[in-house]
Amino acid sequence: MSRSSIFTLVLINAVVSPALAAPVTDPCKQIVQACTSAGFVLGDWRKGYGLYRDCVDPLLQGKTSVPGADKPLPAVNPGLVPACKQKNPKFGDGKVGS
Repeated sequence: MSRSSIFTLVLINAVVSPALAAPVTDPCKQIVQACTSAGFVLGDWRKGYGLYRDCVDPLLQGKTSVPGADKPLPAVNPGLVPACKQKNPKFGDGKVGS
């Protein structure tokens, strides 16, 4: 392996690793991340596991389950919902069609 190849790999690792390890501090993004980790997918609301319609919106609306949803809602830190609503009052109001 050449020195330039090694340098490139080290540089890529130095740039990518912190981005992957950085915690998400935005409470709304943490809720979205929890839903994504639980298998909810943007745009798949017709299949019963849409990211917003079947997970994010119900969590922010205080629901514990969603009729017709294919997956159970993930557990999230109870402080995330009010923190998200304070930061972005319209987030999770059901206007996103996915």
